[in-house]
Amino acid sequence: MRVLLTGANGMLAHALRETVPSNAEMFARSRAELDVTDADAISRELAAAQPDVIINAAAYTAVDRAESDLDSAERVNGVAPGLLGTAAARIGAKVVHYSTDHVFDGKSVTPYAEDAGTNPINAYGRSKLHGEQALHASGANHVILRTQWLFADVGRSFPDTMWTRARAGLQTRVVDDQRGAPTYAGDLARATWSLLDEEGIIHVVSDGATTWFEVARRVFAAAGCPELLAPCSASEYLVDAQRPPNAVLDTTRLRSLGIILPTWTVAIDGFIARRTAAES
Repeated sequence: MRVLLTGANGMLAHALRETVPSNAEMFARSRAELDVTDADAISRELAAAQPDVIINAAAYTAVDRAESDLDSAERVNGVAPGLLGTAAARIGAKVVHYSTDHVFDGKSVTPYAEDAGTNPINAYGRSKLHGEQALHASGANHVILRTQWLFADVGRSFPDTMWTRARAGLQTRVVDDQRGAPTYAGDLARATWSLLDEEGIIHVVSDGATTWFEVARRVFAAAGCPELLAPCSASEYLVDAQRPPNAVLDTTRLRSLGIILPTWTVAIDGFIARRTAAES
C-alpha cells in the first residue's frame, strides 16, 4: 500500500508517521514540499508517487486568526480537499481527510451523530465544512474522520500550554462551560490506519467528554499547583472566534467498527506522564 501524507510536519502527521503499518510505503510531504492549494502541484505529486491512499493532514488550525484570515483558511481547509479528491479520483486513489466538531454549533443537549445537521458558528468551522463538501463533490472514494480538541507530545496544544503555565507558577483562568473530548494524536493516528477501508464520515474522539477546565485541573493537580487554577465562563474569556459550547461527538459508528479510543483521562494522564519523564 502506497500512502501519500500531506502536512507532514504537523502534530497529527507526526503521529501518523510514528504509527505507519509495516505494509505501507509512506511518502510524507510537508507544506513546503506540496502545496495542497495548488492543483498542478497535486497532480505532479500523484503522478510521481502513484498512491493508493492520500491522507490529508494539512490544515489551517488557527481558529481565532481564521476570523480575519478568511482566504487562507478557506483555501487550505475548504478548497484543498476538493482538489485532492479530484486528483485522487483520476488515479483511483482513496482520500482520508480530517474534520472537526466546529462544523456544529454546539447547541445540542445530546452528542452529535455523523448525520446531524451542521451549523458552524466561526470561520474555521465554515472552512472545514466546505472542505467536507468539496471532497464529497469530487467523486473520490473517501472517508472523513471528525475529531476534536487534538493534542500531542509535540507541537502546541491546550494540555501543553496548561503544563507550561503550571510549571511556571502562573495564575490561570480556564473556561468551564464548553464540553468536548480531548483526543490524543497517537490514538487518532492508530484509529486512522484501522479505518482506511471505511467510507463516509466517522467521529473519532477519546471516550467520554469533559470541559476545558477539568482538563486543566488534571494538569495543574499533577504539576502540584491546583491552587493556581480558576474557572471562568466563555463570555468572560474574550477571543475572536466563538466556540461551540457543547459539540460532543457521538462515537456509535466507531464503536460498531470495534474501535474505542482510550478515555480522555487516560489520554491526558499519558501526556502528563510522558512530559514528567522528559523533564526528569
